[in-house]
Amino acid sequence: MSVWKYKAASSAGDVRSGVLVAASASEARSLLRRDGLRLLDLRPRRETRQRESPTDTLRATLGTLQSLREIGLSYARSRRAGMRAEFYDALATMLDAGLPLTEALSTLAESADDGRRRAQRFLIRDLARSVSEGEALYDAMARAPGWFGPSEIAIVEAGQHRGELDSALRLLGERQARSNELAGKLAGVLAYPALVSLVGLGVVIFLSRGPLPRLVEVLTDAGVDPPALTRAVIALGSGLAFWWPIVLALLVVAGMTPVLVARAMARKGKNWPTPVRKLVPGALRASALARVAGELAAMGRCGVPLVEALRASSATCGGPITASLGRALEDCASRVERGDALAQSLEDRLWFTAEFRRLIAAAEAAGELEDMLERLADRESRRANRLIDRLAALAEPTVILVLASVVGVVVMAAALPLVRLREVLG
Repeated sequence: MSVWKYKAASSAGDVRSGVLVAASASEARSLLRRDGLRLLDLRPRRETRQRESPTDTLRATLGTLQSLREIGLSYARSRRAGMRAEFYDALATMLDAGLPLTEALSTLAESADDGRRRAQRFLIRDLARSVSEGEALYDAMARAPGWFGPSEIAIVEAGQHRGELDSALRLLGERQARSNELAGKLAGVLAYPALVSLVGLGVVIFLSRGPLPRLVEVLTDAGVDPPALTRAVIALGSGLAFWWPIVLALLVVAGMTPVLVARAMARKGKNWPTPVRKLVPGALRASALARVAGELAAMGRCGVPLVEALRASSATCGGPITASLGRALEDCASRVERGDALAQSLEDRLWFTAEFRRLIAAAEAAGELEDMLERLADRESRRANRLIDRLAALAEPTVILVLASVVGVVVMAAALPLVRLREVLG
């Protein structure tokens, strides 16, 4: 559980501040809504500690476990983007046809067995049951963090309060479809070298466990030293075949460590050093910026206050690459809350270029911020697509060259013993 500082307005218009305990930001917002309060600001309370104590160690451990949970939830949401797009589109279509929300969800629940995955069927049934019992849709969605992120819940909440839920759902469906398309394209580019690498390792393991040891045994019986390359390939393949669980665990740890470090630094208000951040590939940077700009545009169109929209978007940026973007959005939300313009608050020059800030400033002056954010999201998405296409064009010959090199080494490791054996027999 975490402690959250909040500022909210009552139905009478009075602004009050305080703290509450909740497992996540979504749960904190839900608790405030149940008390009849309209959220204005929400952020985790940071405590300064003079010395380390067992309680501090326990809190750090719980923070790490919470980070692991958030990583798992974020991964689950990314895997379910296509299913969410289908859900939003189906629900928006039914609401457009004039069906009440309860009836629309019940209809989706009744047809949940028709080709939908098991997890999706359970989700729709839970949402239908909760709404039929009088719970708001956004509160029911907040209890499924493995499906819905903070920005989506904020958009649905704003749309439901304004009586424009169908429009909000349609926006979400379109945004999820575009996000899923870009993520799928990037995953396809990365899957090709991964598959080729697995095939190459499989060939090395097969030869090192079968034909090559027999050739080495024949040479040894004949009193001839096996080639060093052959011994190296056998050692590599045998090591991978025996130690693969440890190798896999080390790879998982190596992949998770930057994520945990990034989240710990974000909690302390720190970023990666600038030279490290500059190493982020342009395609990933453009994709993340397109997603955030699209989220802000969608929330703005649905009436979500800019400060809350910025904080909701920052909550979705917890990976090792986007953690600094989340921190920049959090700082931006604090400055906007104090009265600064959005363009002036975008201080991180690695994420927000001078052109980006100038366009935001012009849109703010003209009162067209949502339109500009949407155009910037489309532009960054096109840029990410171009960079991914360029990466794919470079990856294919590179992978072929690497695979040819691996095959060449393996062939040489198998051919050298045959050559020496021929010399012995000759």
